[in-house]
Amino acid sequence: MKYLDEYRDPHLARRLLTGLRATATRPWTIMEVCGGQTHTIVRQGIDELLPAGMRMIHGP
Repeated sequence: MKYLDEYRDPHLARRLLTGLRATATRPWTIMEVCGGQTHTIVRQGIDELLPAGMRMIHGP
């Protein structure tokens, strides 16, 4: 499948997390807006990798 490897690239994930930690200098709350996002975020453990000040909440 085209682009599938890009979504599973651990080096890219580390770079993105480093960028989030540098950018989130104060607490953030981010809302997931669909159940598919929530399922993927939790299944892949993304919610556990986020910086301490970044919180995910479930959308409407």
